[in-house]
Amino acid sequence: MTEITEEDWEVVKHRIESMPAHIRLAVGGKESLSKDDLLDHIEKRDSTGKRIVIMQMNYLRFFKTEMGKLANE
Repeated sequence: MTEITEEDWEVVKHRIESMPAHIRLAVGGKESLSKDDLLDHIEKRDSTGKRIVIMQMNYLRFFKTEMGKLANE
């Protein structure tokens, strides 16, 4: 499994905190989670919190890569 750094936890926590209060995300094919639920799992650093961090960091890395490609066109 992907190693999660302290910085990853903090980046995702701040990213979720900056989202609108009505945001909901589905994690692992389960019911969607509210912003408060997401933050709770991140604070607990449980298995759902780990999935949230991995999912968000993968998205951010993908976004960075794709933006880099566009910048080089």
